Amino acid sequence: MRLFLYFFLIAICFTISTGPASAGWQAVISEEAVELPMLVTVDKSRQSAQFFGHKASELASTQVPCSSGQVKGDKQREGDRKTPEGIYFVEHRRTAGLDYALYGREAYTLNYPNPVDKLRKKNGHGIWIHGRGAPIVPRETKGCIAMNNPDIADLNARVTINTPVVLAEKVAPYFKADAEVHTLQEKTKQWLVAWQNRSSDFLQMFSSEAFSKSMNESFTSFAHKKKNLFSRLPWIITWTDHVNVLQGPDYWVTWFEQYYRAPNLVSQGTRRLYWQKNDEGEFGIVGMEWVERNNGLEKAYLNAVATGVHTFLDAWVTDWKSASVEKYIEKYAPNAVQGVRRGAKSIAEHKRTVWQHAMPAQITLSDITMSMSRRGLEVSMNQYYGDSTGYTDKGRKTLVLLPQHDRWVIVSEEWRAR
Repeated sequence: MRLFLYFFLIAICFTISTGPASAGWQAVISEEAVELPMLVTVDKSRQSAQFFGHKASELASTQVPCSSGQVKGDKQREGDRKTPEGIYFVEHRRTAGLDYALYGREAYTLNYPNPVDKLRKKNGHGIWIHGRGAPIVPRETKGCIAMNNPDIADLNARVTINTPVVLAEKVAPYFKADAEVHTLQEKTKQWLVAWQNRSSDFLQMFSSEAFSKSMNESFTSFAHKKKNLFSRLPWIITWTDHVNVLQGPDYWVTWFEQYYRAPNLVSQGTRRLYWQKNDEGEFGIVGMEWVERNNGLEKAYLNAVATGVHTFLDAWVTDWKSASVEKYIEKYAPNAVQGVRRGAKSIAEHKRTVWQHAMPAQITLSDITMSMSRRGLEVSMNQYYGDSTGYTDKGRKTLVLLPQHDRWVIVSEEWRAR
């Protein structure tokens, strides 16, 4: 049972056979801390598929027979009747318009060719996991993975869009640790931070020549578009709460649910980055994929940043009560707006004038809510204020916050008395 618990935390690493090229890719399941709700592996040498899940009802893996391409080896071109080897993802579930004899009642399409396949100039299309109108026999497909109808019918409750699928000549029956998983998780998070900060580091993490070959545009064109956006947009938010890692034959894939927000666009979906090592052993992004879908990430983002926002508000109130203009104004962006005042300098000068005659005495915030808008993160709250002269007021305060490197800053402050 302890062995089965490793299925909760899985990634993929690999070893390359020292035999001839036809020996194919040897995949090994890793014990690294990457939580996957479902993983499908296909061992072509054994003509078997295995499903690993971390749900309570799936502590043990399920293994079923399957059939792969009629010709051994890794798929290279259209019509070679080979099954590709590498890391792929489920794109769609099809149940309509299928030839029952060939595909049974349902099929799952895969993203072959992926960016690394295109980099290697592989071609072809239509690699599916599908059923069959009759009991399967070994190595009978044109490159797809076929299963008996009862086995593939069982997938519907477990396999979803973006489920990773490992297609390999062999899948080792043991586990292996992989420190590079943690390295790539960190690099992926750094890439997201660089994107949010509109930093040149974002583009420097790509392998430009490989990217141009694997994607439908040159890296020069891609970089020009990003630089233009970075200079034009006043702010960008990119966020994920977890990065998954799989290792394929001489490449790695990181993928994650991504929330993106800017003044001109909001999007959410699954991002995949394909990595390879250069001659110096450094990781670079050679291709990427984006699957847009509404997966409720805005709410998850707000929940994730809530603690940091409340900490920021506490510090803002503390600095306000201290009547330290220098500390107080650090919480504001240089172009911040506070009522009729424009810019941090104007806000600071106003506070200096006010605090010479009336020091803050009591500031209480309550009923704090957060939401996203085209302006940024809007934080609204009830505010009670009292000063040293005995003056008091209460009303609704709304702050618009934006991330600035590793901290929040106020870009707008609005007050409505009650």
